[in-house]
Amino acid sequence: MVGAIAAASLTFASTMAGGLFALKFPRRIEVLMAIAGGVVVGAALFDLLPEGVERADGLGISPRLPIGAVAVGFLVFYSLERFLHHEHHAGHAHQAPDPAGVVGAAGFVVHSFFDGLAIGLGFQLTTEVGIVVTAAVIGHDFSDGLSTVSFLAGRRHPESRMRRFLVADAIAPVCGALVAYLVPLPDEVFPVAVGFFCGFFLYAATTSLLPASEGLPPRLSIPLTAAGAGVMLLISLVV
Repeated sequence: MVGAIAAASLTFASTMAGGLFALKFPRRIEVLMAIAGGVVVGAALFDLLPEGVERADGLGISPRLPIGAVAVGFLVFYSLERFLHHEHHAGHAHQAPDPAGVVGAAGFVVHSFFDGLAIGLGFQLTTEVGIVVTAAVIGHDFSDGLSTVSFLAGRRHPESRMRRFLVADAIAPVCGALVAYLVPLPDEVFPVAVGFFCGFFLYAATTSLLPASEGLPPRLSIPLTAAGAGVMLLISLVV
C-alpha cells in the first residue's frame, strides 16, 4: 500500500507542472489549446481506447463494451454541456464563466482518480506492474494538468478556479490509489470506465479545445495539434 501511494504521489508533480505551464502563459491560450487538443485526442486514441480493449480482452469481455462506452461518454458530456450552455446563454451572461467548463474540468479530475485506481491495482499484482503503470500515468499527467487549465480558460473561468481544479486533478490519483486498497472494485469496471473517459476526451478536444485555437493560422495550429497527438503516440509506445 505504501508503495502505491508513494508512486501515485509522483504524478502530483507531473500534473501540477502541466497546469502551471498553462497558467504561466495565459496570452498563449490559442497555442496551448491547439497543443492540448492534439494531446487529448492522442490520449484517447493511442492510450485510453487500446487500454480499454486490451483489458476487456484479458477479462474475456467483448471489445464492444469499452468501444460502446466511448459513445456513451461522448453523449453524456454532450448532453450535460448542451443543457448548461443553453441555461448559461438564456440568462444573457455571455461574458460570465460558462458553467459547462466546470463539468469538463471535473471530468479530467475523475479520469485522474481512475489513473490512481490503476496504480493501486497494479501494485496489488506485483511491484513491477505497479511501476510500469505509474510510469504510464506520469507520462500523460502533464497533459492532464495542461488540458484541465486550458479547458477552464477557454470557458472564461477565473484563475483561482483553475488553480483549485488543478490541485484536485493532481491529488485525484493519490485518492484513487488509496481507494483501490480500501474499496476494491470489480475488474470489469475498468474497461468501461476507460472507454467512457475516451469518449469524454474526444468530446473535450473536438468541441472546446480545438475550436478555441481557430484564431491561429492553419500553418501553425495544424502542426501544433499534430505535435500534441504525436507526443502521446510516443508516450504510448514507450510506456
